[in-house]
Amino acid sequence: MTNKKLATFRIDASKWQAFQQWAKRSGSNASALLVEYIEECLDTAPTRRSIFPLNQTANNIDERIGSIDERLKLLEASVERRVKEAIEQQIAYHLAELASKSEKSQP
Repeated sequence: MTNKKLATFRIDASKWQAFQQWAKRSGSNASALLVEYIEECLDTAPTRRSIFPLNQTANNIDERIGSIDERLKLLEASVERRVKEAIEQQIAYHLAELASKSEKSQP
C-alpha cells in the first residue's frame, strides 16, 4: 500500500458541493485539485499542468493591477464625458425653453 495520508477537514456543505461542481466543469475532481494545490505549495512539480498557476499568479499580479488601473481610468474618463454631455444637453434644453417662453411673453 502507498504511503498516503487520508486528510479530512470541515467546510460548509454548500461550498464543498460548489467546489466539486467547479472541479468537474474544469475536467478534474475536488480531491485531485486539492492534492495538486498542496504539491504546488510545496514546490513539488504536479503530475499535470496546474489549474492553479500559483507562480504565474504571483508574477502577474502587478500586470493585473496595472490592467485594472487602466480600465478604471478609462471608466472614469467615460463617466466624466457622459456627465459633461448630459449637463450640456440639459443647459441647452433649458436655455431653449427660456428663450421660447421669452418670445411668447413679448408683445
